[in-house]
Amino acid sequence: MKVFLSWSGDRSRRVAETLKHWLPDVIQEIDPWVSSQDIAKGGRGIDEITHELATTDFGIICVTPENQASTWINFEAGSLAKEFETAHVAPFLIDMKIAELTGPLSKFQATVGDNRGDVRKLIGDLNSALAGRTVAEDLLERAFARSWPELESALQEAQRSSLPEGARHPIKRSEAEMLEEILLLVRKQEYRGTSLEGNVTQAEEKLSRSRRISEDEFILASFAKIGWQVKNSSWEKSEVSITARPSEGGSVFLSRDFIERMAKSLDRPVVVMDESENVLARSSASFP
Repeated sequence: MKVFLSWSGDRSRRVAETLKHWLPDVIQEIDPWVSSQDIAKGGRGIDEITHELATTDFGIICVTPENQASTWINFEAGSLAKEFETAHVAPFLIDMKIAELTGPLSKFQATVGDNRGDVRKLIGDLNSALAGRTVAEDLLERAFARSWPELESALQEAQRSSLPEGARHPIKRSEAEMLEEILLLVRKQEYRGTSLEGNVTQAEEKLSRSRRISEDEFILASFAKIGWQVKNSSWEKSEVSITARPSEGGSVFLSRDFIERMAKSLDRPVVVMDESENVLARSSASFP
């Protein structure tokens, strides 16, 4: 199975080259390709890269804080996504957290490079993509455990490396951006399963239930993004009451901007309470 390794910048390249040699140690059926090592001297680079993009089976994008806005990285990710299901395009994060991933790359399921469990899941996905040539799970686990220290060492070395002068620092996603993205995703499913044929009243009721479910999902996902757990949400009178608490190790602070953005997204005032019904935060009383 061909695996295309995309990179941009020195730190990203070093990790991509490590993955080229490391992946076949875990799954021998994998044939990784990386431009820094697999284009012959005198070769026509862009032609070879375009050919590999068109014939690959799985893409791993090596992403660092300084390269995630790279035009080349995003071009290769887009090209890979056009070739097959987006489940087969995996950003591999180096010295980054998932919440720091922005732009087009944030739409793919990312792997945190220094998280052993996350990388193990990526290996499992690669194994599943072999389609009939999969490695037995016990053999895969032993191969991964044996090889992991090598990759972990390379990632640690990359993280210790200084950023190039003038390199872009991580772009942190604002709470507003996260709220808007989550609402967009759940609203896309709002009409799924809702038929407008037949009785209009029944269709409207079904659509109303669908909207309510999507907005409840939006609340759950939004609070989870900031490290909070929603216990209950109720739509009483003209406001939304949300019972929530910080998850273990999460922030105990609810920002004013977060509450106001949620109220705007839900188109009604929001009040957040703890499990003893003490009010923790409330959106502006002047909300229309």
